Amino acid sequence: MPHDEFRAFIDSHREFLILSHVDPDGDAIGSSLGLAWALQGLQKKAVVGNESPLPDSLRFLPGSEWVKRPAEIGRVFDAVFVLDCSSLDRAGEAARLVAPGATVANVDHHAANDGFGAPRLVNVEASATAELIYEILDAYGAPLDPEVAECLYVGLASDTGAFRYQNTTPRALRLAARFVEHGARPDTAADALYGRKSEASLRILGLALASLEKRSGGQVGALTISREMFDRAGATPEDADGIVQFAKSLDGARVGILIQEVAPGEVRMSLRSDGSVDVNEVAGRFGGGGHKNAAGARVRGDLAKVRGAVLEALDRAVNGGPPPPRG
Repeated sequence: MPHDEFRAFIDSHREFLILSHVDPDGDAIGSSLGLAWALQGLQKKAVVGNESPLPDSLRFLPGSEWVKRPAEIGRVFDAVFVLDCSSLDRAGEAARLVAPGATVANVDHHAANDGFGAPRLVNVEASATAELIYEILDAYGAPLDPEVAECLYVGLASDTGAFRYQNTTPRALRLAARFVEHGARPDTAADALYGRKSEASLRILGLALASLEKRSGGQVGALTISREMFDRAGATPEDADGIVQFAKSLDGARVGILIQEVAPGEVRMSLRSDGSVDVNEVAGRFGGGGHKNAAGARVRGDLAKVRGAVLEALDRAVNGGPPPPRG
């Protein structure tokens, strides 16, 4: 049973590295920090790493200062948890912190998970990886301390869109209530995730909204942010977190996409669907992945060319045409 394997894994090591995917969201960071707090409560040492900078909206989480970039960590580990990643590659440069021959535990809820690592708990029916971390900790008998509850609540709330998305299950709502009973603060989480924006975030939002393009008869809402727009707004890609939801909110849109030039020659795409279009399949054609309703990818190349290719792929997806060759 996976729970017995995770118990043996935890019991047989004193120090763990915890990794999650590049461009982390609330589930990736909430799950990582929730697990780190729980491991420390079991008298273990936990180091949390991520290739990307921590989003400002998640700095309120207890232990957020523990999240380090690979260069700050600077050594390899023999016992590693990889969370919310469909493959080890999704951890990006941070995967280099995994020692040759290390034991790698895979905890994830993505359908595209390639089955790496052992022990492994992959459940596509879970609303969030945070749900699976709770399952492991509960089976172990670890206490649900307030810090753990707060972090896992944010993971659950983030991946369900504040309990608005189709993956909001009865179990997710029951778990949210349990986390609140043990110290999670829904008002604080909602304010941090959705209620507060920096000046730079608002300025880049305005520029992004002005770029709105309707495609496929309004079935696709597309927003684009170039490096020049980031510079004009005094913003960074982290300031654009969540903007893709505005593309998806276009009346009549089945899919929303945000395309960002995050660095010279590097383009990031975020896709959201109403469930009628599999954006995971579209993202997969560009080396990315995620879920049927939410996915993303990073692509090396010119902004205009990448944008044209992904929008063509989306047009084909929403209109039922054959997909373009994989890029």
